[in-house]
Amino acid sequence: MTASTACGHPSTEADSLFDAKDPATGDAFTIVRCRRCDLAQTAPAPSEEALDGYYPQGYHSTTKRYRGGMDRVLSMVHRSRIRTLERLAGGAGSVLDIGCGPGVLINQMRARGWRVRGTERSPSAAQQARDVFHLDVSAVDVDELVAAGATYDAVVLWHVAEHLHKPQETISGIARLLRPGGVLLVAVPNFGSPEARFGRAGWFHLDVPRHLVHFTPSTLKAILEAAGFRPAKVSYLVPEYDLFSFVQTVENRLGLPPNLLYDVLRRPEARLRRQQSGGVLAGLAVGLAVPLSIAAVVVAPLAAATRRSATIAVYAVRSPDQRE
Repeated sequence: MTASTACGHPSTEADSLFDAKDPATGDAFTIVRCRRCDLAQTAPAPSEEALDGYYPQGYHSTTKRYRGGMDRVLSMVHRSRIRTLERLAGGAGSVLDIGCGPGVLINQMRARGWRVRGTERSPSAAQQARDVFHLDVSAVDVDELVAAGATYDAVVLWHVAEHLHKPQETISGIARLLRPGGVLLVAVPNFGSPEARFGRAGWFHLDVPRHLVHFTPSTLKAILEAAGFRPAKVSYLVPEYDLFSFVQTVENRLGLPPNLLYDVLRRPEARLRRQQSGGVLAGLAVGLAVPLSIAAVVVAPLAAATRRSATIAVYAVRSPDQRE
């Protein structure tokens, strides 16, 4: 681990928690936690260039990633989040979706009257957003937008912060992009959840090395407040993640090939594995998913009710007196 960590503190002040392997390549990493700020991180953190090699070409670039009508379910879930953003922002306005993939969410927001823009580091995903939905999506970064003087009523950072090499710097930049009173929606896996502790290296959301940072509610809150944000609403139930992550984490702990069910459900071009596992194991993963899904319908709401869910989504308002 280099001296430049995700939290900016010396790597010598990080304690090792446990080892973990990339479920796709088998490459080994270590989960460490900073003694100063408590932020957990993946070590060593691959460079931006090296990280590209851990994603298949079609991982982000298809507007339909899943089988069995799951994309339609996601569309329904998106609507409630958009309505919350509209309530907090005072109606439909301008929105920037950072790491928007092929643009499914902001396409829905545009249909509700939002003026939308997206950023995406994957060229194929950005091209999909432009070709399929005719959206304004490019690989521009936050600093470039700040320098250009862009401002927005809302910014979305949906399961992107855990992929960032320097999350504090990015979120501070987002604060400069938002108008006073503007809203940031940020969602991340919850490393402090019972599911994460049970899963450890087999936790579905650990996903090293694609996930560079592993947030708890307290570490995410500290980063938001340091950037001048006030959390206005925290959602402890993110159904399209929480239900499945329980199923996949249990299957991982039972000894099936890591995240096998996830790859089975994804379309071939969006799978992490280069070679699909045999039919018997894939069938077992699907068969076990039925009773485990029934259990997840009970477990996930209970975890949410006790604020111990596997993922969290925070709607944070930029302080009106935050300095530019």
